[in-house]
Amino acid sequence: MSGQKKTPSAATGGAQKNKQSSRKSIDKATDAEAQQRRIIVALRLGPKTTDDLRALGCYQVSARIWGLRAKGFNIATDLFDGYAADGYSHSRMARYTLIGEPEGGAA
Repeated sequence: MSGQKKTPSAATGGAQKNKQSSRKSIDKATDAEAQQRRIIVALRLGPKTTDDLRALGCYQVSARIWGLRAKGFNIATDLFDGYAADGYSHSRMARYTLIGEPEGGAA
């Protein structure tokens, strides 16, 4: 024994890094479909406000909800007056509730 530590081959280590970085990029992807997937996952857990969904990296939330409705998702919108995460009073904030999903339920 030469006392040297065995290290994973470059191919194995590189593959692991690529797998991890691609997983992170999927989680933080900003394309409309990735945002719609995050919204559906969140709405399956319960009603969410626009601020809740923005915190998940979903922007232009009303447009994403419109796209999901076009795919067959039944999403109710309740409008209310309140304070947003930015601390300002907003009228007509939205709270979204998933009522039903199309067969297959994929966003």
